[in-house]
Amino acid sequence: MTRTRLLDLLRRATALSAGQRLILAGSQAFYASAFSAPHLVERSEEADLLLVGVERSLFLKLEEALGMESAFLRETGVFAHPVGLGTITVPRGWEERLIPFGREEGLANVWALEIHDLAATKLMAGREKDFEFLRALLEHGLCDFSTLLARFESFRGGVFASALPDRLGKLAQHLRDWKRDDLARAIRQI
Repeated sequence: MTRTRLLDLLRRATALSAGQRLILAGSQAFYASAFSAPHLVERSEEADLLLVGVERSLFLKLEEALGMESAFLRETGVFAHPVGLGTITVPRGWEERLIPFGREEGLANVWALEIHDLAATKLMAGREKDFEFLRALLEHGLCDFSTLLARFESFRGGVFASALPDRLGKLAQHLRDWKRDDLARAIRQI
């Protein structure tokens, strides 16, 4: 999804949200850190919108108007995917690091996950597309690896702690495949 399409989607979501906070929590949150995005962000057709402390009716309203089955998707080729904290796993302290998004375009209630929080969230999800996203961040120098690991470590002691060894093992293997043995060694030190 291009930045222009994302802004259009967010304007419509903002109009439906009655001032409720909307948080970009998927790969589209990348746009809060850089004006242009890698191809894999632009080719994504969905924008994950994290909704916290809102009525279920807002989820339904956004899904109906802008979701996967909406006329908006048929018209534009992009859609909103409203999610809650039961769907997405974010690192400890994420709310204090949210980045305002689209203020210069008039979006007063839109925020985005900070890039390292986004990367840790992607790592926890652990899908192949998430590892490709991490690769793009690292290749473009947009993510400090030690900060990413520190954010990921914040999951230790929580309900998802048992998933950490598996995700770190997968990350180490991907790093070796990407010829980033220097970073793979950093994982072994954790």
